[in-house]
Amino acid sequence: MKHKELSTWLKLIIVFCGIFGLLFCSYLAPEFGKRMLLDSESLKNLYHPFVVFIWITGIPFFISLFLGWQICSCIGAGQAFTLKNAERLKVISVLSMIEGVLYIGALLYLFVNGSNYSYILSVLLLILFFAVIISIFTSLLSNLVREASEMKQDNDLTI
Repeated sequence: MKHKELSTWLKLIIVFCGIFGLLFCSYLAPEFGKRMLLDSESLKNLYHPFVVFIWITGIPFFISLFLGWQICSCIGAGQAFTLKNAERLKVISVLSMIEGVLYIGALLYLFVNGSNYSYILSVLLLILFFAVIISIFTSLLSNLVREASEMKQDNDLTI
């Protein structure tokens, strides 16, 4: 697969992720909140903080998509292994970890509040799991891209 073709496919995936993220933040999560939180008298007061929380956690997600778009543009230009891309991957890793910390806070709030709704806890744990996995892998990729960039610079100097 050529650089331009790979870049195009990756950008298409990013667009679909962005559309899903907008759909999730603007429709799916608020509807889920209405059904789960507004139906329960004890959790009714959590609906508006829940919607605000979803939009706050969407910020790192959309910033990561933007950085991923920039990485794809560099791949399309044949500049995949650059220090700039390594830094972008590092930022995506940090953003994913911030996402994880936000969801840990939500879990702690639910435990302190005494809510044991297993479906809410399982969704939060699943999101937390993915945030940690993404953070680990983007951190590893950042390190690999940095090393590849250094090797590329060394090779460019010896030719």
